[in-house]
Amino acid sequence: MQTVTGNIHIHSTHSDGAGTIEEITQAAAAVGLDYLIITDHQTLAGLAQEGYQQGVLVLCGSEINRTSHHYLALGIDEEVPNNDDQPQKVIDAVNEQGGLGFIAHPYETGSPFVLDGITYPWENWQVEGFCGIEVWNWCSQWRDSAQGLLSTLYHAYFKPEAPITGPCPQAFAQFDRLTQQQKLTAIAGSDAHDYHLRCGPLRRRIFPYQYLFRTANNHLLLPQKLSSDATEAKRQILTALRQGRAFIANHLVGSAEGFSCTASSEAGIFQLGDTVKLTPHAALEIICPSTPRPPSVTVIRNGQPWRQQQAHHWRLNLQLPGTYRLEVRLNSKPWIFTNPLYVM
Repeated sequence: MQTVTGNIHIHSTHSDGAGTIEEITQAAAAVGLDYLIITDHQTLAGLAQEGYQQGVLVLCGSEINRTSHHYLALGIDEEVPNNDDQPQKVIDAVNEQGGLGFIAHPYETGSPFVLDGITYPWENWQVEGFCGIEVWNWCSQWRDSAQGLLSTLYHAYFKPEAPITGPCPQAFAQFDRLTQQQKLTAIAGSDAHDYHLRCGPLRRRIFPYQYLFRTANNHLLLPQKLSSDATEAKRQILTALRQGRAFIANHLVGSAEGFSCTASSEAGIFQLGDTVKLTPHAALEIICPSTPRPPSVTVIRNGQPWRQQQAHHWRLNLQLPGTYRLEVRLNSKPWIFTNPLYVM
């Protein structure tokens, strides 16, 4: 499998972001990303700029809805009207175009110091037909942590990554509950705006695009090399997202190059997102990048910790059916989080 790395959930000057798509792409190229997915609010104005720019594949979707039920719609060609009160209609409209969508920042709590405490929660979990959930929204988590003025200023000026603890526990718990019944894809979103914050006389440009592109990125597994043809490359990216052939890696903690998580049985080798038949020789094989100290690897089965070990290479037998994913921490910091393998 070929691995490509990119950032999802980005806002440009087509909505409320500070940078043009050209400037955003330049920032992505500087840190070596393979692809970007722009999701400006309620617009597909960037669609004309899709394609390869500066060696980076730029794709454009839309973040739909205003006050609640924000939905990241990818692979659509026509704008979908907002419907905050009936998110199922938004999901259906995206699916009718052959697109796919992700529930965005479902459990954010907000801050009195940022956006006047406004939040955009997802409340209707009776919906169907969505592709996945944004289990980690970097900017949303930082904003939720800003509950005291002094700590907020300290983090804004000196240590912006300090409040980041990993994916949202409530979002991942909901993801785990749902994936015991259906296949879904977990993604990370930077929610990049390149904010220019003001607090009285204080000014701070927080989370420039290039900084966020070094944080939680989405690594996709492709059966072939990413095509140089933009149309085919777009199909490859969206197919991998739809199939759950993906894992999240926090690049501030370390490079994820060389990471893999596969299952094997008498029937062959299976990738993230695949369904594996439980057999006497079914096993999970985990390979982590080389680090001075072995990372802590936790296997999550049906939403609960199942096995844990510090290891660079770990092979363990699969003895029970269930939905299996990994959480990897390095020096106690959140590093790699995979999509599930489904063992039946």
